[in-house]
Amino acid sequence: MRSSSPEYVPVSAESGANANAMRALSADDAEYPASLRELRDVPATIYVRGSLLAAASPAVAIVGTRNATNYGLRVARAIAGLCARHGASVISGLARGIDVEAHRAALAEGGRTVAVLGTAIDHCYPKSHREWQERIAREGLLVSEHAPGDPGHAGSFPRRNRIIAALAQVTVVVEAPENSGALITAEHALALGRTVFVVPNAIDVPQARGSNALVRLQANLLCDPIEIIHALNLDAAPPRGPVLTDDAALCWDAIVHGAQDVAAIARHVGWAPRKATAVLALLEIDGLVTVDNTGMVHQAVGV
Repeated sequence: MRSSSPEYVPVSAESGANANAMRALSADDAEYPASLRELRDVPATIYVRGSLLAAASPAVAIVGTRNATNYGLRVARAIAGLCARHGASVISGLARGIDVEAHRAALAEGGRTVAVLGTAIDHCYPKSHREWQERIAREGLLVSEHAPGDPGHAGSFPRRNRIIAALAQVTVVVEAPENSGALITAEHALALGRTVFVVPNAIDVPQARGSNALVRLQANLLCDPIEIIHALNLDAAPPRGPVLTDDAALCWDAIVHGAQDVAAIARHVGWAPRKATAVLALLEIDGLVTVDNTGMVHQAVGV
């Protein structure tokens, strides 16, 4: 894929201040996701934009074809929404079809999501997903092993699938034709010893021939999305807690995962302390948290 492609568009400075938040992490950095070090081909450097908290476990990769059926899109939405409500991060590749549907569903639930790109973070492919890429940068995390300015190439997208597989404890293939990149993700997940589920489909649906065949490769047939929640060792009971979106959701997620003061919230989410203070104040006004005299943050009783 080259810059002359009609699907390619660079992300320009008009994206706002978040465009400056992109940073590089080497495999030796403390913040570098430990799960990526399990790969045989460890990315020496990854570039990230957003909150690394979004990549914390539990995480599920939801992948599939760009040319999804209505059934596949519906199932991807249901699975991603369920996982997000139970606190699992949704990992995918921001491609058309199954991938972007999974990201959308996670965001709609105020959940965590990570998009692993086949281009540099300062580029967007396909161009129609620019709005979603920007939103994930604000509310979740973008990851790429391509240095800034690199538009990627045909082989970039299959290679990024190993990163998707490594970031997740469970991979779900919703729909995939033969020779689909989603099958590569599943193969990497199996090689890492991770759990792989495949959504069954009719045998005469071309978009599902590859995914149906995955059952022969020790993938698990998914009969009920709740099986994913069990595989992630999460409580299958309906999750408690407020339904939040945007900045409030990120702040709440930081608190739930152990951030106990403004500095910790700011560090986890990647904000300036002033912004963390302002968002925290809104949560306090809504009765979701209390802040004691020492500045320690506590979830309100019963929330």
